[in-house]
Amino acid sequence: MIQPIRPTAQETILYVRDLDAARGYYADLMGFPVTYESDWFLSFEIGPRRYLSCNGRREDYETRGTSGRGVLIEFRVEDVDATHRELSDLGVPFEFSPEDKPWGLRSCGSRDPEGYPVWISSELPNWSGGD
Repeated sequence: MIQPIRPTAQETILYVRDLDAARGYYADLMGFPVTYESDWFLSFEIGPRRYLSCNGRREDYETRGTSGRGVLIEFRVEDVDATHRELSDLGVPFEFSPEDKPWGLRSCGSRDPEGYPVWISSELPNWSGGD
């Protein structure tokens, strides 16, 4: 029997053209602490043993970068409406305000400087699976 993977940590890596813009969005606006930084790589802690990293090496972007296609980053929070207000006050641009989704989440959406969609979501109370 195959054993399921049991990660001890989780990291998502985005390929970006501009590390300074990524830092501005994820650290300065979203408030994630920087855990590692070099001239071509940047990591943020987004939760216990969970990381979002940005690879700014030009040759890696050219072969692996997606310019925001095929990726959606979602952060789950306790109160999406309060988080939306706080981030809006900090200057985070949103494409849509919090709205209930048919899959049991209340979500709002932004885009990072590379065009990756970034959603902030909370679970809807008493959601039972819907249609």
